[in-house]
Amino acid sequence: MFKRAVEYYRVINRTGPSEDSVRFRVAVVVTVLISVFAALRSGSTGAPMGVVVMVGVTVGSWYSYRARKNSRVWVKGVLMVLMLVAFAVFWTEVGGHVYDLRYPMVRLFLWLQVLHSFDLPTHRDLDFSLVSATILIAFAGSLSISSDFLYIIIPFFIAGLASLYLGHRSTLARTSDVLVKGKGRSPRWSFVLASIALVPLTLALFMLLPRLPGFRSHYLPVSEMRDTTGGFEGLIRNPGYEELPDRFPSSPLPFNPNAYHGFNDFLDLRVRGVPADVTVMKVRSDYRAYWRSTAFDRFIGNGWENTEEEYEEVFSSGLPLSVSYPGEPSRYSTKAVVQTFFIEQELPNTIFAAYLPRDVFFPTQVLKVDSMMSVLTPIILDPGMIYTVISEVSDVTPEMLRGAKGIYPPGLMERFLQLPEMSPEVARLAEGVAGLESNSYDKVQALSAHLKAKYPYDLNCPRQADDENTVEFFLFREKRGYCEHFATTLAVMCRTLGIPARVAVGYDTGDFNALTGYYEVSSRDAHAWVEVYFQVFGWIPFEATPGWSDLSPEAGTGGNWEGFSIVPDIGRALSKVFPPAMWRGLSRAAESVSGAMSRAASAVAGHWPLAMGFTGLLLLLLGVFLKHRRLRSPRPDACLEPGPRQKVALVFDRVAEALAGAGITRRLSETPKEYGAQADSRLGTTLVGGFMALFNRARYGPEEPGHEELEELRRVAVEVEALLSTLQTDVRTREPA
Repeated sequence: MFKRAVEYYRVINRTGPSEDSVRFRVAVVVTVLISVFAALRSGSTGAPMGVVVMVGVTVGSWYSYRARKNSRVWVKGVLMVLMLVAFAVFWTEVGGHVYDLRYPMVRLFLWLQVLHSFDLPTHRDLDFSLVSATILIAFAGSLSISSDFLYIIIPFFIAGLASLYLGHRSTLARTSDVLVKGKGRSPRWSFVLASIALVPLTLALFMLLPRLPGFRSHYLPVSEMRDTTGGFEGLIRNPGYEELPDRFPSSPLPFNPNAYHGFNDFLDLRVRGVPADVTVMKVRSDYRAYWRSTAFDRFIGNGWENTEEEYEEVFSSGLPLSVSYPGEPSRYSTKAVVQTFFIEQELPNTIFAAYLPRDVFFPTQVLKVDSMMSVLTPIILDPGMIYTVISEVSDVTPEMLRGAKGIYPPGLMERFLQLPEMSPEVARLAEGVAGLESNSYDKVQALSAHLKAKYPYDLNCPRQADDENTVEFFLFREKRGYCEHFATTLAVMCRTLGIPARVAVGYDTGDFNALTGYYEVSSRDAHAWVEVYFQVFGWIPFEATPGWSDLSPEAGTGGNWEGFSIVPDIGRALSKVFPPAMWRGLSRAAESVSGAMSRAASAVAGHWPLAMGFTGLLLLLLGVFLKHRRLRSPRPDACLEPGPRQKVALVFDRVAEALAGAGITRRLSETPKEYGAQADSRLGTTLVGGFMALFNRARYGPEEPGHEELEELRRVAVEVEALLSTLQTDVRTREPA
């Protein structure tokens, strides 16, 4: 067993002939450099190291070509030592990236590509470079959070296919007995057409595959640890509103289109303005949720205040930081949801996450949390920061909430039923809309549906008076407004019915990018919603604003057929090329196609047995049609005199039959040359290989074989048959009687 293993190892490590094809080598180098560029662009390493790697790969590939016929043992020794050094560095980096090993893995592969590029004498070594490049770009794809990665993967795809094509031609030129230039359409055009055809096929497959949570990676990326020795005040610092008063101001705050005024200790409902459309973060999550920042408990008529005075400090020398608060009530029916946040604009020092954040992988050793489970950080969230949160999200159904019963935690009702003096018409309207409902859940749903149906969403509504009650302004005077108006009104109407409620702020889910698998959150997604308390189940989010993501238990969190959302993305990409009028038409068409395909996918998912049966019937009919067509197709007349090439094939069939009779059968995948090599190795001769070489030239040569070539082929065939007959006779003679 050991000897066989050693022999197999020697066979697979046998040095092959040097690779002389310059075009093949250049294509491989281009493929590798594209993969290196993709890895560098993903942020796995800095620009200086990137320059060193790309120059090293280029120089090493040039050196390998020049030294391909010379085996320099000392070079291999140096490379081996440097590879050991690279692995040692990798193991030292692993300790600092225990929750996400991709970054040290990418750096390891970069150095291995550089070192391996100095030892590429054979075709097999170049193939290994292609495999390494594929692994490297796969890592880069997993680290990429932008659709721009498509502009890298397409050149990589083209260069990789060109490498495979040129490598195959180089192998044929080196090993084949005859290499004839094909007639008809150039193989280059076939290559181009096949590449073009693969694009729509890949997109179709991408859209048809469901996004199942179990098939997604669960890396826990986090940025490098930050130094926070300067202290931690425990106050929200909003970089867009640096000079804020300590308490609610008498006049409205100035509007900043690049920052949300609600990320603060108070929420001024008098602020007006349209936020800029700028991406502030990207989120990787299997679950659609509000990315919550903070919440407010005290309503003062024209705004909200957070009355928290004490924050609980969360400290840990290692990750994660487990978030909890003393006296926090128990919650039932929850599930763990992993989210990773990639910050692209400067944001306040709060953890954005689905409620309730439990395990936080953040680049500091300390956090602070209040009783409403708003988490503060000692540093501003700056562009490039990455952190991961595992949230304990409510997993409830409407039936569960309708039957919620139990004792409220001490002090909760007094705190979250507080209201200032206001018109009794607000309470009367709430009672008229939801008074007939028998439970808190249906009352909240009735109020939410009423606001969505009767009051339009409008960012350009006029400003209220400084001291005017926002709910009265919204319900009875202006009758339109924005998300803070809707959320405030729903929370206040719930409180008038004895249902504890509060307003939370953060960001809506954002737009899902099907190409990257990330939610892209814009500054326009800054949002306010309502959280209602249910005994046993805790705080549950409700949406009152029309046109926004409804993440209430009634709405659910969507399906798994997210791939169809790629259609609007393609439309938006194409719209940059065409005029604005055509842009609008393309966008509407893309949205219509995406909606229709999503509905079709949902219908298929709901009736999959019928869909499978229908698909099977179509395949059966297609098979019957093709067989009927083949049976009716004209067959070549057997009485016609075979041509020279057909005669060559008949001689080959005769020899193959003789070899099979001797127990040497041809495998389906074997070429004639490989078949001859197999026969010679078993017979201990070179005769069959010589016959196969003659056959290849006669059968596949540029010109039809002449009479002399046919006679030579028949003569060698007779010799092969005679050899086989002699061997079989010797075997029978040696057999005992």
